[in-house]
Amino acid sequence: MGFGVGRMSRSENRALVVDDDDIARETIARLLKSMGCEVVVASGAEEATACFLNAKFDLVTLDYRMPGLDGAALHKILSQEFGSGKRTTARILKKLPPIVIITAYPEDPDVLRTQFGEGIVGVVQKPHIRDSLQSIVYELMGTPPPWTGNPSAPPC
Repeated sequence: MGFGVGRMSRSENRALVVDDDDIARETIARLLKSMGCEVVVASGAEEATACFLNAKFDLVTLDYRMPGLDGAALHKILSQEFGSGKRTTARILKKLPPIVIITAYPEDPDVLRTQFGEGIVGVVQKPHIRDSLQSIVYELMGTPPPWTGNPSAPPC
């Protein structure tokens, strides 16, 4: 299933990484930076909501289970506020960016996509973040991963 090829440009992408785990958050941020994204990090839903209200993002990675407001609750807030690009703020016209759910739990990815609904372009399970997230981001950029032309070449 495609995730909306070309929904991100090949340059100047801004990503919001939301994860309560410091190591996971920094790992995802480093990976996205290595792919050319400008990255903003948030350690929880409340912080992420504040970030989202003040900037436009091309991609959001969202931890499924966090203390307080979890990923599902944050997704619901973002969908209500920015789903289908219908709402605006005084400063920025926004629409819901592609969202990748990050989870350490063995939920079925199709069940999570259905549960979350609008905007979900992929589900990545910890600790296998790198390869799965890279593939999703390259597809969103409409760019083949660098390792596709040479089967022996490892991912970046």
